[in-house]
Amino acid sequence: MPNQIFANARAAALFSSLLGADRLGRMIDCASADEALKILAEVNFGDGIPVSSAADFEILVEAEEKKYTAFVRETCPSERLMRFLLAGYDYHNAEAISRAKYLKSDFTPMLGAEGEYSVSLLEEKIFADDYTRFSPELSAALSGADELFVSGKADGKSISSLFRRALYKEMKTCAERKKPLKKLFSEKADAANIAVALRSRNFALASEMTVDGGTLSEEEIRFLCEEAAESIREKFRYSPQKDLIFSALDDFSEGKPLTDFEKKSDGFALVILKKERYNDEGYKPFLRYCYYKLAELANVKIIMSCLVNGVEKNIIRARLRETYEGQNGYYR
Repeated sequence: MPNQIFANARAAALFSSLLGADRLGRMIDCASADEALKILAEVNFGDGIPVSSAADFEILVEAEEKKYTAFVRETCPSERLMRFLLAGYDYHNAEAISRAKYLKSDFTPMLGAEGEYSVSLLEEKIFADDYTRFSPELSAALSGADELFVSGKADGKSISSLFRRALYKEMKTCAERKKPLKKLFSEKADAANIAVALRSRNFALASEMTVDGGTLSEEEIRFLCEEAAESIREKFRYSPQKDLIFSALDDFSEGKPLTDFEKKSDGFALVILKKERYNDEGYKPFLRYCYYKLAELANVKIIMSCLVNGVEKNIIRARLRETYEGQNGYYR
């Protein structure tokens, strides 16, 4: 496995290829989605794969995502860090293949970029009911899915919740004793549990979907599920999770589907990493690049989808996640 010096150097060399806030802004200002597509071509986004129109932008995003996961596999200086960054891709693909095994359907359209495990390995082992090559948490999720399908108790919600909870359990294990990851993960888990509590408004239901690793207690999650908005604001007025909770409550009061909350929670990792941009100890430069790249992928999806569907430009800007400000922004 590469060492930290090599990984950080590779990541530093890739910062100049990121789109950055300036290019993303130019994309939003374009008169059409096809014009925005030309800006993606400036940085060879999607490895130059030809697309017939801007409506096919997801082909480029998928290609860029595959390039990112390959970079992590080839460059990551730590087994735990690699698992932390790539586990989500494996769980997504494993769930798609597990469903297809029982529903006798084609899983290919549901697949995403490969994580640590290749799609061919996942397909071979899942259809053979042999999960010994996978992490304990993923193995348990696959066995649990088998039980649900065989017993006739499987539905979309139960299967999704099973794989999601197993993913968070594994990410929590990866983040333990890794200070840079522990903070990032605990915020991610808290955001997931806040969303579950406020969407369900039912503690019994929420308890079946909450994930491990957050800082919110069971009683605090119950409070979010059952109490009125003003009571929640009062209780969490001085909580470290105040901003996330208040953002979610604001969305609800305005009848929005947690849009601002999701933007804030998705960007929290980069907010933390930007605050430590002068700290290059360990693998932090590598980690910063990875999160900048993930934000770029999310922002390109938002911008291109909105442009294709004629969404107003001010609304597009409001939806953008935290992003890379440019070469100088990395250091200042």
